[in-house]
Amino acid sequence: MVTDQSEQQKLLDPARVRYQCRRGMLELDVFLGPFCAAKYHSMDLAQKQHFVIFLEESDPDIFAWLMKYTVAPDKFQDLANEIRLFAQG
Repeated sequence: MVTDQSEQQKLLDPARVRYQCRRGMLELDVFLGPFCAAKYHSMDLAQKQHFVIFLEESDPDIFAWLMKYTVAPDKFQDLANEIRLFAQG
């Protein structure tokens, strides 16, 4: 976890996080981009940190979790479900 406040602000910057949601994999872009645009601004600090940590995972893992091909780790199950439900409308 980042302890320097300015470094933490940089990591949680909404523009930076939106950029991280652009994965180069269309399927993930469809899940992550709209979710971030709609939800990130209303997340509390802990949720933002958790989302940024989620985005550090590999594209194949995130895709498998969101498509329910594999079970997400316990720490990401709720977030993966929230993203999936958001994408379903």
